[in-house]
Amino acid sequence: MIKDTVSFSDFQKLDLRIGKVIEVEDIEASTSLIRMKVDFGSDYNIHTILAGVKKWYKPKDLKGKKFIFIANLEPKKMMGEESQGMMLACCDALDKPILLPVKSKIKEGTVIR
Repeated sequence: MIKDTVSFSDFQKLDLRIGKVIEVEDIEASTSLIRMKVDFGSDYNIHTILAGVKKWYKPKDLKGKKFIFIANLEPKKMMGEESQGMMLACCDALDKPILLPVKSKIKEGTVIR
């Protein structure tokens, strides 16, 4: 599915950053959501981010690892909790999210350009 074209100025509004997952918990009332505490360095500090990956990933798969996030996404309420960003992932043909860990020693908060 091809999505609508966005303007370059709209794209520039996205703040894509490296974040390090420092805590991960299941949201017990949900079959799909987990709660992460993500360190974005000194600009954003620590944010709570919810992700619908519980069916495929365990907390131990995420904790201590770095991923790319949208750090300035408008907060969204899910299951009575607020998510303050979004983890980027791709999906396979069965809609399984494939996480994209950052394998190099890039510092938390580093901007993706």
